[in-house]
Amino acid sequence: MQVVFSPGAEIKFDGAANFRELGGYRAADGRHVKYGLLYRGGNLDTLTSDADRAKLASLGLKEILDLRSAGESAVHPDPAVPGAHYRRVCGMRNADGTEMDFSGQGIERLRQEKEAFERSIGHPVHDFYWFSALYEAMPFRNPAYHALFALLEEHRVPILFHCSCGKDRTGIGAMLILLALGVPREDALADYMLTNVYRRAIIEKFLADKPADERELLLPVEGVSEPMGAGAIDAILKRYPSYEAYFADEFGLDAPRLKALRDYYLE
Repeated sequence: MQVVFSPGAEIKFDGAANFRELGGYRAADGRHVKYGLLYRGGNLDTLTSDADRAKLASLGLKEILDLRSAGESAVHPDPAVPGAHYRRVCGMRNADGTEMDFSGQGIERLRQEKEAFERSIGHPVHDFYWFSALYEAMPFRNPAYHALFALLEEHRVPILFHCSCGKDRTGIGAMLILLALGVPREDALADYMLTNVYRRAIIEKFLADKPADERELLLPVEGVSEPMGAGAIDAILKRYPSYEAYFADEFGLDAPRLKALRDYYLE
C-alpha cells in the first residue's frame, strides 16, 4: 500500500493550537522523516481535558524539552506526562548569556536588552528589527539546541520540544532538525510558516485594531515572519559554506554522525 505523506499537519487538541510533528518531510536523498518521533508545540498546561491528556499520553513521549525561561515555565508549568522525562533549557539568551524571560517579570530586562542593542547600533529600532537580530544569533552556541541534538543522537524519542506558543524558539529548532536531516531549506521554512495557518484566528484577532502599515511588523507577536525565520537559517550560510559544515562545527555532527542521524530518522 502506498503511503501518503502529509507533512506539517496539525495534531488537534481542544486546548492548544499549532501542535504538530515533523514526520513526512522529504529529504534530498528521497527518504522521508519518520512519523511519530519528533513533536513540536507550545504551553502544555492548557491541555486540561481528559481527551487532551489521553491524546498527549498516547504519543508515548520519552522526552519533553522545554525551551522557555524559568519565569515562563513557573507561570505555565508543564504537567507530568507518564513515561516522559522533562528537561528545561531556555532557547533565547540575553547578551550576558542569562535566560531571556518573556513572562511578566521579565519585561523590564527585555526593555534594557533592547536599549543596549539600540546603543550598539546608534539609533532606535522597531522591536521587529531587534528580534530579527536576536533570531539570527539563535542557531549559534545555543544551549537549548545543543541539548535538543544530543537527545536526538541518543534516540530519546518520541520527543516533544516546545516553548510558549510553539512558533519561534520551537520553530527555529524545528528548522534546524529538518535541515540536519537533509530537508531542503524551502520546506524547512514552510514548516516554520505553518504557524500562521494554525494560529490564524489568534493572529487576526490581535491585528484587527492595528494600523495597516504596522501589521507586518507586528505579525511576530502572535505569528511568525518569513524574513525573520529565513534570516535565522540564512545566517548559517553567511558563516559556513554549507549546512553540513555548520552541523559539524556547531554540534560535532561530522559526516559519519550526520549519516547516522539521518539513517535513524529517515525512511
